[in-house]
Amino acid sequence: MLFQGREWDLPDLVDALRHDIEDQARLLSAREREILENHLLNEVASALHELITSRQEEIGAMNAELQARARPTSTGMHLRLRWKPIRKNAPDGLAGIRDKLLQSVDAWSAADRAAVGAFLHEQINRERADNPAAGWTEQVTRALEYRIWHEFTIRRLQDGQCLPATGPGSGGERVLVVSVPLFAASSYYNSAGNPHAPRLIALDEAFAGVDDGARALCLGLLATFDMDVVMTSEREWGCYPQVPGLSICQLSRHDGIDAVLVTPWRWDGRERRRIPRPDPRPPSPTDPQPDRPLT
Repeated sequence: MLFQGREWDLPDLVDALRHDIEDQARLLSAREREILENHLLNEVASALHELITSRQEEIGAMNAELQARARPTSTGMHLRLRWKPIRKNAPDGLAGIRDKLLQSVDAWSAADRAAVGAFLHEQINRERADNPAAGWTEQVTRALEYRIWHEFTIRRLQDGQCLPATGPGSGGERVLVVSVPLFAASSYYNSAGNPHAPRLIALDEAFAGVDDGARALCLGLLATFDMDVVMTSEREWGCYPQVPGLSICQLSRHDGIDAVLVTPWRWDGRERRRIPRPDPRPPSPTDPQPDRPLT
């Protein structure tokens, strides 16, 4: 057979092809190491450093808001958010690599650079093995998704101790413990990349069993963290000074009447005002028609 400008018998051709494949693999490995050194360690690691440190700063700001605005409960409990490396199914060495990624890349030693490069390379290889049908861009995006390396937990500060928030507490305290994780969503919304993306939180029977002071606190924090809130409640109007604005629909019904009356209200941070309801009737041919531009 003709190969590389000369004739080969089959056994020699098989050996030549095997050596050629080995040479190409060595070249690809060298090229891959070059990409790791120049791209992963410099650009990607720097980006991960900025993203992880910015999330840490946001969590610190949230805890500062919780500390500043939230009065302790009757038992003296304060709540705090923690954002830490996952424990279950965590990549090998994640905690140590995360500590390095919290430092500036310029401060790394040669051993640090080798460890971070090996970790990132391993995540890419694992994703390629687990999802071989995915494209290269999708594989790398999933492999370097730092958010799945972390988890949120809630801690309660009480009597000078930092304890898990899952301990015993009053009904109102348990509701607050369940509600505070909503603020953690703000951190993920901030990482969306688009400042105009919706930041939606939906609450059904919002803050049931919580006193008015705690309700005002939670709604005020949601406003502070710039969340878009849609909620239902049997008695909550949300008209607190901590809430800068709210659109309210009061629903009323009576037994035996197959209809629901919707009464719209508007809260502007100082006053709740009833606003006119839109006319549900279809327009009549005799109604005045708006002026239309000539076409």
